Amino acid sequence: MSTAEELVLEAEPLRYYSYNDEAAFFEWLDKLPCVTSYKGRGRALYITVNTAAVDDEAFRDLFALFRRYDLDREQLHRLAPVQFTSWFGDAASTDSVPAG
Repeated sequence: MSTAEELVLEAEPLRYYSYNDEAAFFEWLDKLPCVTSYKGRGRALYITVNTAAVDDEAFRDLFALFRRYDLDREQLHRLAPVQFTSWFGDAASTDSVPAG
């Protein structure tokens, strides 16, 4: 369950192509100060994000992580600072993330 300052993101389907790929995914999550916890349930991983801690850099990292692992980026809408809303215009157009 999410609170006013928390948002739970669902990472599914989550595919790793090697042990190091899986390790890199979790290392990336652990480096994000806005990620307060994550928990696997079945084939899904639930990532709890402190919405108050999502600044431009954190949003870019979350967006890149979700793109890299081909996860549903639409759920990031609620976290997106205004300047990033254009990234959601067309799922096909988000193949490249604009430089910041």
